[in-house]
Amino acid sequence: MSYDSTLLAEPPSPPPPPVPDGKLQPIAHWLHTVALLGIFILTTMFTEHRAATRQLGHTSLIPSYLASIAAEWVLLGLVIAGIYRRRDFLAQAFMNRSRSFLESIGLGAAVYVAGFIAIALVSSVLYFTPLFHKRNEAAITAMAPHTPLQFLVWFGVSLSAGLCEELIFRGYLLQQLSAWTQRPVVAIFLGALLFGSVHLYEGLGAILPLAALALVFGFVVHHFKGDLRAVVVAHTLQDFIVALLLLVRP
Repeated sequence: MSYDSTLLAEPPSPPPPPVPDGKLQPIAHWLHTVALLGIFILTTMFTEHRAATRQLGHTSLIPSYLASIAAEWVLLGLVIAGIYRRRDFLAQAFMNRSRSFLESIGLGAAVYVAGFIAIALVSSVLYFTPLFHKRNEAAITAMAPHTPLQFLVWFGVSLSAGLCEELIFRGYLLQQLSAWTQRPVVAIFLGALLFGSVHLYEGLGAILPLAALALVFGFVVHHFKGDLRAVVVAHTLQDFIVALLLLVRP
């Protein structure tokens, strides 16, 4: 007994709406993006509440890490589900053959250093403003790992954040905002502010330094025409090394 293989194939993604020639094209319906922004607001509020709970010592770290990993992947799944051409989106993000995997890791390390410098420069300027003291250091310290098992799971958190958040912010949102504004540089700045804002649980003083980090990532992705491999590496390093620095900090 034979089956028609076309009946078992994945149904094609809906085509994107037609756009005038020469214009950047949205990769998802605008309602999908608006819904995603709403989810960001709710997630930020929940994360801020969870950070306060950690400060009070009312939550265990490893279950909290696992919940963070799950939340990252669920959010990414919701994003990818709304994209018109999912395979093209993922191919653009990861299938650039102009660099090897090792070269992407090396570039990612360089991007991490550039991002670190950007954070340091903006933080130095903020030092002379009231915003510098509006950083929730206690919440950041409370989520830091201390045992080998916690560090192992934290690496999973860092890798998930690096992969999922870059696909969402420098992949999906950067292309959507570029299509809406028809100005990729404006889209990079808007996406950077949004990225900083979703980390509100770290305090108002953390928004601009993290936005500066996102600017670096955004311009790197724009320069490499949507290739996300280097910024995924840089983002993963950023999150993991922060935990190491918190461990050795007096």
